[in-house]
Amino acid sequence: MITAKPKPLVVGQGDCITLAGQGTEAAPLTAAPRLDPNPANLLVCGPGGLVVTGGTGGTVATGCGLTGDGATGTPLAAATKDWPHPCDIDAAAGGVYCDSTGVLRSEPRTRVANATAEGNQVLPATAVPAGSDVIVATHTLDIVNRDGCRPALAWVVATIDIDFTLPANSSASAGIAADDMQAFVNRGSSTATGVHTQVSKQWRRSIPAGGTLVEPLEITLGRGTGGATYTRIQWSLQALIISA
Repeated sequence: MITAKPKPLVVGQGDCITLAGQGTEAAPLTAAPRLDPNPANLLVCGPGGLVVTGGTGGTVATGCGLTGDGATGTPLAAATKDWPHPCDIDAAAGGVYCDSTGVLRSEPRTRVANATAEGNQVLPATAVPAGSDVIVATHTLDIVNRDGCRPALAWVVATIDIDFTLPANSSASAGIAADDMQAFVNRGSSTATGVHTQVSKQWRRSIPAGGTLVEPLEITLGRGTGGATYTRIQWSLQALIISA
């Protein structure tokens, strides 16, 4: 017990606590919380102490993305839908994140892009090399992954088309890098001009997040016999770039 010396004890009140009594046995000193009488106030002083109740009944108003009002029977919760897919949600579902401004964000969006390089070179009649896989032209394609979060898969398609002139009993071949993809032989008795066919080859590449891959295309010729020549090289490099 607090007693006053000298008596009586002078008491007052602050913003949140009220003091009463004189600190004597007959009028002991007591303290009580000051509660705002505003109906929106959720604090009351009960037999067990301060409790949150009254006012709006402990409920809250919610906006988009939330359900419930915070009451016992309708707790506040995120608004969700049932998982509609046959796969396991724990293993397959993405995440939800909070950004620097407090806004909820999902996984990065899927990105799909393409890149193309192509050309059509007309040449004077040039002898086809006698060896095999001789590089006669090299071209490149810049494949850019514009996703700064994830690696990308690039599906690359290379196409070549070479025009040959084949005298009687001559031959020629063409390909991409070390892969011979076409071969022509003229077994007739006269010259064949404008002999060509278009061939393609596909492969895939992985590009790191935010990275650039310089993809080469090596055009090769060979098996040149009997005065075979080539007069045109048509080519293209295309890439489908996917990050997901």
